[in-house]
Amino acid sequence: MKNFLLLIIFSLINIALQAQNLSLAQLLEIRKKNLANAEEYLVSKGWEFKEAGKADFNEEFSQVFFLYNKVPDQPDHAESYILYAFKNDFDKTKITIQFFKKAKYTEYMNAIKGYGCKLISSEIVDNEMKKIYRGATTTFIIRSTTGENNYGDEIGFWYLSILTNDDYDS
Repeated sequence: MKNFLLLIIFSLINIALQAQNLSLAQLLEIRKKNLANAEEYLVSKGWEFKEAGKADFNEEFSQVFFLYNKVPDQPDHAESYILYAFKNDFDKTKITIQFFKKAKYTEYMNAIKGYGCKLISSEIVDNEMKKIYRGATTTFIIRSTTGENNYGDEIGFWYLSILTNDDYDS
């Protein structure tokens, strides 16, 4: 009986670790941190540093990639990805998370709407559905698309980008 209880406890811990991801409130806090503090926070939550360099979307920005729940023997495949982008002395930062779970999409959308954000745009861009929600100080950009997984199956995935309204407007 004692071994059975230990097995159940270890199984529950493993399930909790596999299900771990970041809430919208945590993503908002990470966006406000400088790079060192953001990296330390993400590593403490099980994320791994992947690479850093100049941003693809704007050469004035630098970017750092992190992976969560990396697939063994496939260094570029993971459950989630984060792009933390910043400019100069962190006067402008943007965080984008890519994820594959519909439940996470629903959680993020409910949280965005719970913050009182209003839908300001919805369109199809480059075969992606793009929605932009705006709150008092923050803009959320949600992109929905599809692609193939490692097994050739078509799957849906999402990107959530978070930036200040001022950064979005500029």
